Amino acid sequence: MTKILIADDEYHVLMLTEMVFKDIGMDVVTASDGDEAIEVALRERPDLIITDIIMPKKTGFEVCKAVRSHPDIAETPIIIISALGDEYNKLTGFEEGADDFVTKPFNIEELKARAKALLFRFRPKPEIVAPRERDMAEPVNIDTVSTGIGSLDEALYGGLPKGSNILVIGPVGSGKSTFARQFMVSGLQRSERCLFVALDDNPQQVRRIMDKDLKTTVTELESLCLLRFVDAYSWSTFSAPESERFALNGMLELNQLAGIISDASFELGQTVQSKLGGRRVVDSISSLLINFDLPSVQRFLSQIARTAISFGGVTTLFLMEEGTVPDQTLNNIKYLMDGVVEFGQNDGEFQVRASSMKWTPHINRWNRNPLTH
Repeated sequence: MTKILIADDEYHVLMLTEMVFKDIGMDVVTASDGDEAIEVALRERPDLIITDIIMPKKTGFEVCKAVRSHPDIAETPIIIISALGDEYNKLTGFEEGADDFVTKPFNIEELKARAKALLFRFRPKPEIVAPRERDMAEPVNIDTVSTGIGSLDEALYGGLPKGSNILVIGPVGSGKSTFARQFMVSGLQRSERCLFVALDDNPQQVRRIMDKDLKTTVTELESLCLLRFVDAYSWSTFSAPESERFALNGMLELNQLAGIISDASFELGQTVQSKLGGRRVVDSISSLLINFDLPSVQRFLSQIARTAISFGGVTTLFLMEEGTVPDQTLNNIKYLMDGVVEFGQNDGEFQVRASSMKWTPHINRWNRNPLTH
């Protein structure tokens, strides 16, 4: 039976929420302050934690931080519910490790839906079905997003899970950036909102390449508020082009970059309020790992990754050059992700594969990469 921990110092809220989840067949444990919430979480190992922010002894933020720091329960999904619904508290919640944020007074049906979505996403990893057994397997009931590569979609049983955060890694020239642009094009052809954070390529060049594969021009898609670019490429010139509305000025600085990404996301409706979902690409995080220390980059990536569900299911590709960082650092980055897509080359043929996925079955095999032919 699914177990949920609910932590709130308001008795009527605690009892109401407990009753709601018991009515749909879930096992509920409760706590009325932050210390008790952490104690119960460690003892009961719940499948989901729902916590208020303002509580005696420890806040909900401190509960999130404590849960994320303990290896036995670090991956437990967390929903924060609070009357403090301003952007500062929401962002603080995400930074401390929350996966979703619900503002009081909340709609019961919405809270149940968000809880079910998180429970589904963080369910135990299913057994991977071998290719020859696929026809006998139960169908995977999950919303997917096409990668733009048919053989990769097949290996993922339909595509990337909607709202997932995917590390795309491979050597220089193996097709990662082409894949990222095609991923954007695939989404735009379906009228999905798309955000492209350009760190390694001039956004104008990306626009010209994407224009060749689109029936509607990039300029028109931007005017329709379906596409936004964040120019984090021109910072080294100390003078971002005036044509770029969302661009770094001066030195590359993570807080400023996060703010610009937030501004561009707001226009697309990739926000806690609008929840319009869509796609994002960050090309590439290698530049960040070269310019900043690992903890700073991890916080930045975590801040983006944890908005995936709360923004309506935004699927994000984080591109990275193979060999940029030591294996231990790479493992720390992979820990933040829901899956890894690898690009490579064998006997002169460019290849791609889904090497790992946390929450969904996949076929881990190399496939020919048609985007480089």
